Amino acid sequence: MSNVIAIDVGYSHVKAVSHEGRMVIPSVVAPARELSLSEFAQKTGYAVSIQKPGGPVQKYFVGELAIKEGQGATFTTDREKHRHPNHDILVLTVAKLLGAEPGATLVAGLPIAYYKAQKEELKQHLEQLEADVATGSGEPKRISFGKVIVYPQGAGALLKAPLLSNSGIVLLIDVGQKTTDYVTAEIVNDVVRPIASLCGSIETAVGNVYEAFAVEFQVLTGSPISPVRVIEIVRGNGMVTFNGKEYDFRLVIKTIKESVARSIFDQVQAALGERFSFLSRIYLAGGGAMALPLSDFFRGAINIPEPQWANAQGFLSIV
Repeated sequence: MSNVIAIDVGYSHVKAVSHEGRMVIPSVVAPARELSLSEFAQKTGYAVSIQKPGGPVQKYFVGELAIKEGQGATFTTDREKHRHPNHDILVLTVAKLLGAEPGATLVAGLPIAYYKAQKEELKQHLEQLEADVATGSGEPKRISFGKVIVYPQGAGALLKAPLLSNSGIVLLIDVGQKTTDYVTAEIVNDVVRPIASLCGSIETAVGNVYEAFAVEFQVLTGSPISPVRVIEIVRGNGMVTFNGKEYDFRLVIKTIKESVARSIFDQVQAALGERFSFLSRIYLAGGGAMALPLSDFFRGAINIPEPQWANAQGFLSIV
């Protein structure tokens, strides 16, 4: 059972950690439908039942199960993602799966660009979140949060960076699905001090790859494609059969990824100005650190170990 849990609700994946374990699931939700036992046994993901106080029991497919079997599977790209119904479903699901106790302490994050405007609203929203949650055929369990801490993304990841010197200016670039956060900090006698004027967010990230690919797919096939299928193709091997014809999108995907990585580099470099040339170290974090060829542009950059987990693990370390 977990008294403390850290959740990084990304636009692509939800990463959650406690002192007892960790898990990651795609940030995709669909209304549940009936599956035979043989069908369900072959699937990954979660069938979830949620009942908020005074409300009806609502059933969903969450994660991989929503992608594979859900009809009307959705994920949010809203800036205020905690206002989207999927947000609460995802938070409650991972909290239940990690064994969160009623009244547990929760640490969550926000992109730096949204942090000041949304911090208090998100904190209050999560403090009021309460439901009985069941996964699979298990018994429902009450999930609630007695204390909520909201921390800036990127700054959380920097807490897990292997600081290789005891002085200098370092930059961490945290590339997610919708936003890229950059955190510039000064190290003085092994103490990390963020430089507020050199921290921020840009809305260029992995999601731009998916948007550009969807356009190319329609140009080449003459048909639109759902966002969920786009993600499957881009994360897969780039080969697909569509309407009986074989398509090889590997070069298209490679070119798009290079373009997005260059755009991130150009924007971050412009934001830092001449200070960019005086950095002693650059770190890469987030799912984009693995998905995009960022090191081709940020020369000498160091990938934080397990970059997708960096924020959630950093969040947990502050409690």
